[in-house]
Amino acid sequence: MRVATQFLLNFLLNAIWQVTAIALGASVGNYLLKSVTRFRHLLWVSALVMSLALPMVSAVFSMKGVSAPVATPPVKVSEAVINVPANVASIDLPAKTQAFVPNVSVGQRTAIGIAISFFVLFAYRSAGLLKAWMKTRAIRGSASSIEIGDELRAIIDRCRAAFGVQRFRVLGSETITSPATVGILKPLVILPHQLLSDGDANALTAAIGHELVHVARRDYLLNLIYEVMFLPLSFHPAAALMKRQITKTRELRCDELVAERLLHHEAYARSLVRLASWAVPLNRRAQTIVVGIADADILEVRVMSLLNKTKSSLRRNILLAIAAALLLAVPVVGAAAFAINFNVEPTSQEPSREMQQERRQKEERAAQEMREWERQNEELKERIEHETDATVKAKLEQELKQRLEERDKTVFTFDRGGRVFTARMRNDGYAVFEQQSRNELAKAAKISMDQAIQIATSASPGKVIESSLVGERWSGEGESAKPGLVLYHVVVLSGDEANPTEQHVWVNATDGSVWKTEKEERKRENPTFMYERRREPINGGVLNGKAISLPVPKYPDIARQAKASGSVSVEIVIDETGHVVEAHAVSGHPLLQSASVDAARQAVFAPTRLEGVPVKVAGTVVYNFVVQ
Repeated sequence: MRVATQFLLNFLLNAIWQVTAIALGASVGNYLLKSVTRFRHLLWVSALVMSLALPMVSAVFSMKGVSAPVATPPVKVSEAVINVPANVASIDLPAKTQAFVPNVSVGQRTAIGIAISFFVLFAYRSAGLLKAWMKTRAIRGSASSIEIGDELRAIIDRCRAAFGVQRFRVLGSETITSPATVGILKPLVILPHQLLSDGDANALTAAIGHELVHVARRDYLLNLIYEVMFLPLSFHPAAALMKRQITKTRELRCDELVAERLLHHEAYARSLVRLASWAVPLNRRAQTIVVGIADADILEVRVMSLLNKTKSSLRRNILLAIAAALLLAVPVVGAAAFAINFNVEPTSQEPSREMQQERRQKEERAAQEMREWERQNEELKERIEHETDATVKAKLEQELKQRLEERDKTVFTFDRGGRVFTARMRNDGYAVFEQQSRNELAKAAKISMDQAIQIATSASPGKVIESSLVGERWSGEGESAKPGLVLYHVVVLSGDEANPTEQHVWVNATDGSVWKTEKEERKRENPTFMYERRREPINGGVLNGKAISLPVPKYPDIARQAKASGSVSVEIVIDETGHVVEAHAVSGHPLLQSASVDAARQAVFAPTRLEGVPVKVAGTVVYNFVVQ
């Protein structure tokens, strides 16, 4: 439902300005070709085709980011053996800015309202077309065979020879007041009885000749195609203008052919006036899909075009046609290049007090349990430090290792004042898996992380030290819920070494707008969930070679799709037992940093002793990601 609504929304809203631009270009070309009717008709037909095709193509391309599968090459992740300094500089901005299609978010209710209005109008126009079809069938059913005398047969044979039409029938009818042509495979030329009984040879020749031009040009079939093409564009006044111009230029072209091959232009002009005097005024005629001599309500223009006919050179006409084609091509290319992607956002709903209270209770229980979890770990570490029995000490170390591994396998996400945090905890009913969360957020994102970084650094210049995809649920305590808001959280480091400042920038992952920025002094850990430092760790440099167990990081799906590769440096802090207690990425592709941090947290190192006393060690672990 959302995909169909977004497709229709992109078609309609892009059509509003694209069809207008095409109509303006066609109008200027029509002015240049005012003396070349055949090219004017082709110009307006091309404009109508482009008016339907361009918004349709724009809507199709807007759907590519929704569910299009991405082919990814096999990826190999290997350990790094490159020695780099421990204090690796944060990544610099890419020099090249990636362009992307402008995105505009539209509320779901607004989108549904637009869709309903369109379908109501579409149904109304379709009913009108169906009514015209039924009226046409009634006209065809009312027609009957007529007695063809020698004079009428001579006129028919003359018209047949002039336009090369062989398969057609001439019938008469009392229900119509002007000649008309009906049918595709077996065309019928229907003449009003009043014209047949009048006996005016020129009027009969003009009427039959004009209708045979319609038969030769297959105007009945083409008119039906134009009517169907116009249905989805019937809401647009410019599309209605194109349809009227197609009808007018078609009749003018038929008049030209009759005047060139059958009747003198003055005699044909007088016949048009005579035929028009019998016809019902256009505003009183019931809509049909027949084509006939009285279709266009431009009698004066047609007569003046016949009487004031001037010769023009073929070369001049070709140059004018080329100029008109270029004038039409300019808005067509511009409309295709600047198509806008309209995204349908889910309707926001405010959470109930019960839901908010339940959420807070869950978070409080989880935080309390985590604090208890960390307290038990601290007690276990102290027991290990003071234990003298090697066997007992080994069992305690194994227990601590298992507890830390269990902690690293599960996560719990929650928000505070618009900030989304991720805390490690035991695997219970409140835990959600980090990878599943990232995959869901990646599906909802419409722009890449590289684009988000460009947008964030444009708003807050500096060096990017962290970038992640997060889901914002509440903009603040007690405010309205925004469950569909997906953001890139980009941390930009600015200032000098003495006074570094972190700028937190949240970029909307659907339309690329900056949702919020915050400025704070540089902090690397959250004291609620990190081990309290009892002493400053020593610097161990690159620690890859000192690891007892160094798990290989998993290559994230979103990084696979982006073909991200390269080295990622992760600064870690190892406690006295050799387990990693802190880890954060300091360089490397943003899409690879989270997986590297996860792998680094699971590493185990040999305990480091200084003067016989176990100490904490700070250093760097480097991972290489290679795309094959």
